[in-house]
Amino acid sequence: MKKLTLLALVLASSFVLTSCGGESSEDKAATYSKCLETEAAKLLDETGSNADYANEMAVKACESLK
Repeated sequence: MKKLTLLALVLASSFVLTSCGGESSEDKAATYSKCLETEAAKLLDETGSNADYANEMAVKACESLK
């Protein structure tokens, strides 16, 4: 019985600690923002394009993260 209680406690605490709810909207926004920065920087480095074009292409590249 003690092992069952311990197992239940371990499982419950792991759910609480991992939040079981997935990624928060703040985390998604931060991930999307970081993606935009990274993709725009890559385009500027690789193609030498202007910043407006690089930002437009970054938005398209990171669209799936919205």
